[in-house]
Amino acid sequence: MRRFIVRAEADDEILVVPPHWHDEHDEIMRVWKGKLKVTLGSEVMICTPESGDIFIPRGIPHSLESLKGVPLVFTERTDPSVRIRQKRAVFQKLAGRTRSLSGSALHIMMVFYHGDMFPVFPIHLPWLEKSFVSVLGGFFAPRMGYKVMLKMEEVKRTS
Repeated sequence: MRRFIVRAEADDEILVVPPHWHDEHDEIMRVWKGKLKVTLGSEVMICTPESGDIFIPRGIPHSLESLKGVPLVFTERTDPSVRIRQKRAVFQKLAGRTRSLSGSALHIMMVFYHGDMFPVFPIHLPWLEKSFVSVLGGFFAPRMGYKVMLKMEEVKRTS
């Protein structure tokens, strides 16, 4: 399994990963420093290094949020492994850390499409959420010139 590391300093903006779910992979999170608010289904947890691994099964809506003023280091692994460049693009887009990805909703849906992420609508209907991402991110976005993958030099520069 590959591991993706996310770091935030105390004076950084709050990292918010909105409610979403995955169809093809489970996630395993682990907090190494600080605190991370994890909402898994209807359960809200404040995870710390003492929490150990946090298992997020595929198909279950979840969200993540750092706490203001609290430095944070956490890792994410996926089972099965997803392409690390796709996962990096997802986190960079959500954290606003790269200039090479635009801020349009269409582009975000393209990132979701390639990252096996689906937004959670107010009424959670997985078939509709998947269709929404597939149509906007998989069909319209590439036809309008959007790209999701970063060149290796862009990944190194924004890391």
